[in-house]
Amino acid sequence: MTAAVPEPLVPDVDGVWFRLEVDDPAAGAPYGQYHREDDVVWAEFYAGGGLRSGRLVGHLRTDGTFDAAYCLLGAGGELVIGECHSVPEFDAQGNILITDHFRRSDGTTGASRIRQIPAPVREA
Repeated sequence: MTAAVPEPLVPDVDGVWFRLEVDDPAAGAPYGQYHREDDVVWAEFYAGGGLRSGRLVGHLRTDGTFDAAYCLLGAGGELVIGECHSVPEFDAQGNILITDHFRRSDGTTGASRIRQIPAPVREA
């Protein structure tokens, strides 16, 4: 008799805050909050580094990954538009780390990582 292999635990991004991992944290990095309802995922991104604002909307797959489109407004007014395949996982501390494999409308491709952070204190 063999024991059943448990299904891997899939991170739930609903309500979770993330910050982009950057080479120089002193320069600032964009941060944002993700949401999920059923198989819809969306996020708002806030200032940090060269970003003023951004939005993402996507479709959650059954394996916990999601495909999304995004639009970002840079500090200089430039628009960055693209699509990504996002792979959330837990890091060694139990926080969520998302690797985004992106393709921008200008043809640029790559991968970026965002890491779960505590909810920021917002001034009233």
